[in-house]
Amino acid sequence: MASLLNTQLQERLQQQCGGPVQLVTVREDARNQNLKGVAVCAGRILSFVLEAEQERLRTKPLFELISRARRS
Repeated sequence: MASLLNTQLQERLQQQCGGPVQLVTVREDARNQNLKGVAVCAGRILSFVLEAEQERLRTKPLFELISRARRS
């Protein structure tokens, strides 16, 4: 059951982020029936909360890699 839930969560994050996603941590908040965790997507590290009641996925960027073009 947990791997199916992780797969569904990963698909939701991919839709929202627009690229491949790697789940770093996932934990269940039994008090609120939410899933919380950290994921990496397209050079960004983000936290997420999947609210079970409303099936709403919220993300918050924690760190983003920026590439700059060097001028010669």
